[in-house]
Amino acid sequence: MSTNYSKIRFIGYAIPTTDGSLVDIGNPNGPGALAGKYLGNQDMNTDIDNRILVLKNAVELANSKLPVGEDPTSIVNLFVAPEFYFHGVEGPYIYSDSSDGDPADKILQKLQATFPAAQYPNWTFVFGSVITAKVDNIQNLYESNSVTVRNSVVKNLAENWQNSFGPLQGVIFDALVNFIKNCHAYPDVEVRNRAMIVSNLPLSSSLNNAEFSEPTMTVEKYYDSNEDFLLYDVSQPPRNIITEQMTAYPVIDKSGGDIKKTNTDPYAIFRQNYGAANFPNYMDFAIEICLDHSDLRLRRNLNNEPWSNKNVDAIHVQIIPSCGMQISGPSVAADVNGFVFNCDGQYNLDMTTVPQANSQSGVNCVYTNYYVNANYAAHTQLARVSVAATGGNPSPNNNAQFELMTTNDVLSVAVSGTPLKNFDHYFAGGYGEVHIYGLNNGYVLYPQ
Repeated sequence: MSTNYSKIRFIGYAIPTTDGSLVDIGNPNGPGALAGKYLGNQDMNTDIDNRILVLKNAVELANSKLPVGEDPTSIVNLFVAPEFYFHGVEGPYIYSDSSDGDPADKILQKLQATFPAAQYPNWTFVFGSVITAKVDNIQNLYESNSVTVRNSVVKNLAENWQNSFGPLQGVIFDALVNFIKNCHAYPDVEVRNRAMIVSNLPLSSSLNNAEFSEPTMTVEKYYDSNEDFLLYDVSQPPRNIITEQMTAYPVIDKSGGDIKKTNTDPYAIFRQNYGAANFPNYMDFAIEICLDHSDLRLRRNLNNEPWSNKNVDAIHVQIIPSCGMQISGPSVAADVNGFVFNCDGQYNLDMTTVPQANSQSGVNCVYTNYYVNANYAAHTQLARVSVAATGGNPSPNNNAQFELMTTNDVLSVAVSGTPLKNFDHYFAGGYGEVHIYGLNNGYVLYPQ
């Protein structure tokens, strides 16, 4: 039996994906919210093309650092970018029945063409996420009574929070958060937040091992936090934008599990096949976008997934593209010797700027920070499970435990520039860094 694809390497693009001219309302790394400006190009196609250009630059930088002459069948390269990597100047990319279709489809097609199997044969890419909204008449939406009143209330509360202090500031903030929660229950617009996946290794369903027809895939987010969208635009004069208080994500029915049946369904768990004559035959991945991880999306369904082989199958690589999240121990659903990899575009785990190996919030891990200032930072984080979680109800007695990690084979490389001349029109926190975990040797997937 062959042992192709018996190792894995993790590559994260630590680039801030938070918006421009940020104004913090509360603690944006906790229960807070943000005002600011959505950055990008007014033309959607130009915006998408330029963001892909930045990705291509980062992937090529990472690829240039990998061992020369490495057998591409020996290792899986997993590249992850942060949540909200793709978005427009109004927040979501807005489209309608009269436009040329869902922008997510267009993005996937362009990503597949940009990162072909011929050039990246053993790579799997999770290119952060894209936010989109289907609206027939966006101007009518902005001018509606519901939207104008919501936006007025929120901006008033946010500005009064900024002008207050002491206990009153806490009272105003509570009122703001509760108002937004109620608005989420009665949204004006449904927004979709989907991870963009391109795999140059064969994809299939973990339900029945049926191979997917395309090498591209999406996974949908359902948890809308207080800061996924701006509270208001700080431009002068203010622009019309999709605000937090207008939105909700689609409900996802996970009563039958979270395993993908098709490329485009909203579910999170999928499989890569390496062949019946190989060890391993296949490996199961799962994606939780940001707050879905905090909400235990995968963990709560731990014992309910309809695996093709219930006695053997389990999530082995848990991936968290985020903009304001880190690995949470109680949320880990990966199996023994499995991996959890987080690429975040909002904050740093501590003030170090070189690879570190220690405990973060009770999770033994290795991590690397990218830091510009208090508003613009990013990090990547990798943990490996030594004892798997049991049951879907977290407690200190049944949560996952983690191996001690080292920085011996971890590399952080600054992105010194991109071919995109007006880069700061798209990203406010600099070029970012590429973080490579398992640079020379990778990590053995299933130790024997």
